[in-house]
Order: sequence, then structure tokens, then C-alpha cells
Amino acid sequence: MAVKEIKQEDKLVLELDNGDLEKFKETIKKWNFIDSQSLLRFAISLMLKTERNVLYIDINNKPEGRIPADHLIKQKDGDNVNG
Repeated sequence: MAVKEIKQEDKLVLELDNGDLEKFKETIKKWNFIDSQSLLRFAISLMLKTERNVLYIDINNKPEGRIPADHLIKQKDGDNVNG
């Protein structure tokens, strides 16, 4: 979880901890990224390229679509589903 988010003019600083930090480190290692910035650039580029906001991943040699959980997405009224 990003426990701290700092926004400045052209800058965003996220502080990750616990399980999210471990997943971040594990992803960098598994995919052999040079650094955190490389991972973020790749992930953001993929998300911007998808046309229907669905990413397909290979599970047991079959493509499966993945979308963010409802509680992570703004609803039409601007609130989260669970918030």
C-alpha cells in the first residue's frame, strides 16, 4: 500500500511498505528490470496501450483478462465502490 503520497508541481513521491513493497521487489527481480523506474514505465505503457482497460496474462498457457478490483476504480460519482 502507498502509505504516503506527496504531490508537487511535476513530481509524485509514493512510499510503499509491507506486502506491496515485497511484490514490487519480486516483480523487479522476476522480470529482471534495471530499477523501479523501469518497472513503472513498462507497466504504465502497457496500461495506456490497452483499448478496453483489460490486460491479458498467460495462465496455464491460456490468456485470461484482468481488470482492477472495483475498490481501486473511481465510479461515475467520483467515489470508490467501497468508499
